[in-house]
Amino acid sequence: MIITCPACSSRYKIDPSRTSKDVVRVKCPGCKHQFEVALDIPASVPVATVPDNAGGKPVVLIVDDARFFRQMITDILKDLPVCLVTAENGDEAWRHIEKSPPQLLLLDLNIPGKSGYDLLKAIQQKPAIRNMKILAMSGVQRGEQVSSEVRSLGADAFLNKSFTPRDLQNRVRQILDL
Repeated sequence: MIITCPACSSRYKIDPSRTSKDVVRVKCPGCKHQFEVALDIPASVPVATVPDNAGGKPVVLIVDDARFFRQMITDILKDLPVCLVTAENGDEAWRHIEKSPPQLLLLDLNIPGKSGYDLLKAIQQKPAIRNMKILAMSGVQRGEQVSSEVRSLGADAFLNKSFTPRDLQNRVRQILDL
């Protein structure tokens, strides 16, 4: 199972078959940060859970099926005062949202499993998370029509994936009031 440290975004493997527990406590070999990982999902689906005390930082869940974009966004945002967590598909993102809702969801609209649109609709159906901050993104869908559509589904903003690092940082700062 591949996990991601919520503090430094380092990725590494753990073997969930070596324990009978549903949740294990992991110490990142890179930054020494300790966090919990849920093991109650198939080993092929990576999920990192955020500790209850993410250092007081807002949690940002980055959802994109392209590893390159997840890593690029993580690299761009790593210097902001946020705790970064990633998910590679809509189903993984939904499990994380239900377990530990982030303060900001950076959501690719075109992802496997639950699409970004499906997630937006599901979030609106749950009053407890309906006001979650959401920045929708797409490299395929562009324009004011898509921006209006995702805003009507609950997103706070839309950003085309041809953004500059400064554009993304500024948008995240603005949405989270950093």
